[in-house]
Amino acid sequence: MGGNPRIGPIRVITAAAIFDGHDAAIGIFRRIFQSMGCEVIHLGHDRSAEDVARAAIQEDAHLVAITSYQGGAVEMFTHTKSILDAAGFGHVVLVGGGGGTILPSEIRHLRDSGIARIYSPDDGRDLGLTGMVQDAIDLVRDLDLNSESRFEDLDRVRCEDHAGVSKLLTYAENFDSNLPLSDLDADATCPVIGLTGTGGAGKSSLTDELVLRILRDNPETRIALLATDPTRKRTGGALLGDRIRMNSLRKKGIFMRSFASRDSGRELSNAIERSIEVCKSVGFDLLIVETSGIGQGDDAITEIADVSLYVTTREYGAPSQLEKLAALDFADIVVLNKFDRPGAEDALTEIRKQVRRNRELWDHDDSNLPVVPTVASRFADAGVDRLWEDVSNLINQRFKTKYKALEAKMSENGLPERSQPLPPSRHGYLLEVSNCIKGYHRDTESQAALASTIQDLENSASKMRDSGKEQACLDLLEEAGKLRGQLGDEVIEGLVNLDKMAEDYASGKTDYHVRGKKIEVNTTRKTLSGLDLPRVALPEMSDWGDRLRWIRSENLPGAFPYTAGVFPFKREDELPVRMFAGEGSAERTNERYHFLANDQPFNRLSVAFDSPSLYGHDPATQLDIFGKVCESGVSISTVDEMDRLFEGFDLCAPNTSVSMTINGNYWWHLAAFFQVAQRQQVRIFKEQKGREPDPIEREEIKSFTLSNVRGTVQADQLKEAMGQNTLVFNLDTSLRMMGDVAEFYVNNSIKNHYFVSISGYHIAEAGANPVTQAALTLANGLTYVELFRARGLDPDKFLRNFSWFFSNGMDPEYAVIGRVARRIWSIAMREMYNVGERGQKLKYHIQSSGRSLHAQEYTWNDYRTTLQALYALADNANSLHTNSRDEAFGTPTQETVRDAVAIQLILSREYGLLQNENPLQGSHITTWLTENVEKEILNIFEEMNRRGGVLGSLEVNYQRNRIQDESMFYEHRKHTGDIPIVGVNTFQDPDSMSLSADEADAFNLDVTRSDNEEKEMVIARNSEFKKMHSKKAELGLERLKETAREGGNLFEVMMEIVEHCTVGQVTEALFETGGQFRRNM
Repeated sequence: MGGNPRIGPIRVITAAAIFDGHDAAIGIFRRIFQSMGCEVIHLGHDRSAEDVARAAIQEDAHLVAITSYQGGAVEMFTHTKSILDAAGFGHVVLVGGGGGTILPSEIRHLRDSGIARIYSPDDGRDLGLTGMVQDAIDLVRDLDLNSESRFEDLDRVRCEDHAGVSKLLTYAENFDSNLPLSDLDADATCPVIGLTGTGGAGKSSLTDELVLRILRDNPETRIALLATDPTRKRTGGALLGDRIRMNSLRKKGIFMRSFASRDSGRELSNAIERSIEVCKSVGFDLLIVETSGIGQGDDAITEIADVSLYVTTREYGAPSQLEKLAALDFADIVVLNKFDRPGAEDALTEIRKQVRRNRELWDHDDSNLPVVPTVASRFADAGVDRLWEDVSNLINQRFKTKYKALEAKMSENGLPERSQPLPPSRHGYLLEVSNCIKGYHRDTESQAALASTIQDLENSASKMRDSGKEQACLDLLEEAGKLRGQLGDEVIEGLVNLDKMAEDYASGKTDYHVRGKKIEVNTTRKTLSGLDLPRVALPEMSDWGDRLRWIRSENLPGAFPYTAGVFPFKREDELPVRMFAGEGSAERTNERYHFLANDQPFNRLSVAFDSPSLYGHDPATQLDIFGKVCESGVSISTVDEMDRLFEGFDLCAPNTSVSMTINGNYWWHLAAFFQVAQRQQVRIFKEQKGREPDPIEREEIKSFTLSNVRGTVQADQLKEAMGQNTLVFNLDTSLRMMGDVAEFYVNNSIKNHYFVSISGYHIAEAGANPVTQAALTLANGLTYVELFRARGLDPDKFLRNFSWFFSNGMDPEYAVIGRVARRIWSIAMREMYNVGERGQKLKYHIQSSGRSLHAQEYTWNDYRTTLQALYALADNANSLHTNSRDEAFGTPTQETVRDAVAIQLILSREYGLLQNENPLQGSHITTWLTENVEKEILNIFEEMNRRGGVLGSLEVNYQRNRIQDESMFYEHRKHTGDIPIVGVNTFQDPDSMSLSADEADAFNLDVTRSDNEEKEMVIARNSEFKKMHSKKAELGLERLKETAREGGNLFEVMMEIVEHCTVGQVTEALFETGGQFRRNM
């Protein structure tokens, strides 16, 4: 064979397992691999064994690193290895981890199955992040992918043989000698499309969209993608970041290879020319080559491409910069991507002018110039359709081919639709809110000073009268009266009424109203010592300025700005306990609900779904999916399964509420939940009347059900885009569907069910600190207000259906997270949005931190959870879930769940200080934390405002980068011991239970796992449901797709078709008409 191979860097595939959005850890590891000189192909979260193995084969990787935190790790790793082995890539080394969720016995089983390393929590503690990465690299130091034996018998490889093509490309990259193509068609040719442009212009997204259109119009086309990313000079490592963006790679006939520029000194790898020769020789029909980001004078793409595209955005600087761009001379087509951004139309005009000048196309009108505006991030963008139309015409002209392209449907002005979720006039809403809050506090200080002055003047007047100085008294009262006019009668009345409220609350009884209903309460509780402990303690202050400051910044629970709570008193008939369950089949989870609700006067059920359900997938026998079915949650894929889940619970009963933790495809589950509630009411009707309801009665039952059902669904799509990663559809489609649900609630007067739980919990679980969690969550909520207002919805009608969800933790800021959020929200809603009282109230659920659950000394997790629950209850959380101590390992057992509920019951019913309902008010440290946390949140609002608000910040990864940086900071300090964690990095027991594979037999923890029989049962029931409903499902899905294309309300259709369609069927239908989520780095 001859030639001396160039020994290149180690190539690593990094990914989180299928249906697993926990990408914080793998994101940190891919950075460390890169910093250690590796070329990293990062796939991101929710990657199947097929995805990972395909990448490892096509990229000819040395090492695959997978994290798996959602169960099914054994199946994920073994299935990946079996695919690699079958393809002749058994040499690829697999490593991974999943904290305590991968048990010692499972680690041992995987090791015995040929998985090189599964890092346990003990390994993490002993080695640290860098040590684990170094250990993984050491495993492949001696793996020689340039061995001559690998390149034998490759002279008959065809493009369908991806393993063979991959080896040929490795040879092309690492050897100087002639390519082993003797029996291949060395003279074969095919069109080469080249994409180049500035970094961040969206080249990868555009490439993916082009491939999808090519295959849409020419399904049998075999395409090879070759992409280059820059090598870091200091370390020699590279982040090969194009593959993560490619949804098209699952399509038949698509091959992709990522290259690092290495020592080429330009935007293309030195191996590109030889790689193109390989791809042509093996029979690909079309090649697409993408460069790394280029400068003004770079034009290497012209040397290898038959059709060259230059991709840019409006951010190219002043118009004069266009004169310096060589690309405007050489590119066959100039693509102005991200055309939906402000200023893009002006940029289009400037680019057209410059192209006309450069090429002297004075007689061409705008539509005939080779400049195409696109929005590649938008599903079915007409601009990308037009681009493929133009590219196919060029290819057909130059190669005499017959590529087909559907005609682009442009708007009347010949441009793609530029509609934005928010009108430009509302892009500054976060800055407006920040200024509103600051202005409110400034007004508070000026009014407080005025109130003090009025009181001083009136006190002085009283003394003058007592001294017989009547005129002085009158003068002072006249001045005080003028100032009273400035302050207003309502404010004065509030100052005076504080004394009356104190008397009222001390009397032992009072009443208040909720939605017109009078509620009488006892205001004190008798202690064993005979004291009348006030349920709400009021401050004792005589100065009007202090009083006004307290009223405007704190006030009583149930009074604006709701700092101390949104209700005057806590309910005594229903504790804020959430009965959390989700394990295996619907029947088993239902059994857990009945266990938790036993002897309780209320049913506050909370549903955890298994991973396939979360990602909108039906249960299946495919091994990596099979491993996830019924694990870490309940499998619900049909409306019949939802019916089984709530058997024995009246979903319309006033003492029953249901919280569903699901986001990415929640529309189906919400519709199924409503349908089950209606089914129950129909059954009740039939039992009472002895007959089926007629159509009018069915409508009455539907109306009754929607009016009375209580609960919430999480449904927070913005949070998914920045934290938890169960976004299923592209963000535009997801936000549109959220608006559809909001509209459905408003139109049907649904008042007791929340259609969104704006969630910070998963932002915190991804690594954010408490201030960032609160800021990003509040900003998301404000964005929803703007989005739904832009649809024409009345905030007073949809805000009643908002709820919130925060994480708790051990940091001091968690003590005030609720009170700060309530205050910011209420001020913004009243002062800026002119919203009524109900919309001003931020009602939230809080959950103890999953991140603070440690596998080492896991029984001590209950102590941490107790302290976090104390934070939440003292801060008047409306709902609370306490994690079980063994959730570091997976689904909790019945015993540990009962213990977790007991934590709340003991605190609520036994802990003395919590018999008072505003224990934080009046504390100096609480006040300090409240003020400073609020300031930091407003600073983050302003940072996001400078990036275009929440949506603009998402485009530049502001939220993700912030979360990852904070996660890295925490992990580093935990490893160094700067953050002490008792039992983990300090006060360790050398004889404690080991979590390593070698000690698997000694690991005696009872852990909940689903067995194969249960998995097979739910899979079989899903298949049977599909068979029974196949005809009606087909009609329903077509109707759903038609509604999506026409812009109708998708949720209204979902409510009707959910009786016949599985969650997986609905997901696939909306992929066709709404676009699949595209991962980001």
